[in-house]
Amino acid sequence: MLKLNKLSKKFGNNEVLKNIDLTIEKGKVYVVIGPSGTGKSTLLRCINYLEKPDQGTIELDDFKADFNSITKQEIQVLRMRTSMVFQNSNLFRNKTALENITTPLTLVKKMSESEAKKIGLELLDKVGLKEKKDSYPETLSGGEKQRVGIARALAVNPDIILFDEPTSALDPELVNEVLEVIKDLAKQHTTMLIVTHEMKFARSVADKIIFMENGNIIEAASPEEFFTNPKEVRSKQFLASHLG
Repeated sequence: MLKLNKLSKKFGNNEVLKNIDLTIEKGKVYVVIGPSGTGKSTLLRCINYLEKPDQGTIELDDFKADFNSITKQEIQVLRMRTSMVFQNSNLFRNKTALENITTPLTLVKKMSESEAKKIGLELLDKVGLKEKKDSYPETLSGGEKQRVGIARALAVNPDIILFDEPTSALDPELVNEVLEVIKDLAKQHTTMLIVTHEMKFARSVADKIIFMENGNIIEAASPEEFFTNPKEVRSKQFLASHLG
């Protein structure tokens, strides 16, 4: 279980996250939706400590840290136990698909090359790309690169995977292949927090929808509740504009 309490973040005078409280149950998929510029991506980046929160606490099962006094060791633990899949795959351009997965395992987790390779091949197979193991990122499609990115995120066996709009940089015809991989992970009860603008996907994969605006969580509900009978006026307006 991941629990955030009073998480806040400012950029200058702009308060991007305002005292966010959020609990994510193990094995569940939480999908964050809302207008652009409302703090969705910043929320993920604060959890992974790619952005330093101004205040708040985070709990991850037996681990707890206060962002006002977090230590380097605690940051390392947090990053080891959470994995991020970015809008752009952020793969190492000079490494093959397989090496992109094995390098973090050998460098960070100190695994042997043979053990890392075994895990890497299994994960490439899981995302349907085992035959691309020796391919470099420049030869892969956008969808294939994202799938390698997902395999890399899975490799460290994280407690939770954070997806920051994983399909937003893809051509429309490549979106489905990435969404299908994420759906398969959901069926396997992988704990995920996903920021997306794909409403149909959000409805089909989420255990809970989190609707954010202006740095606040406006509504949190099951997909059925949110998409058929949202409680908040702003939620209704958002759905009307995005679902026609």
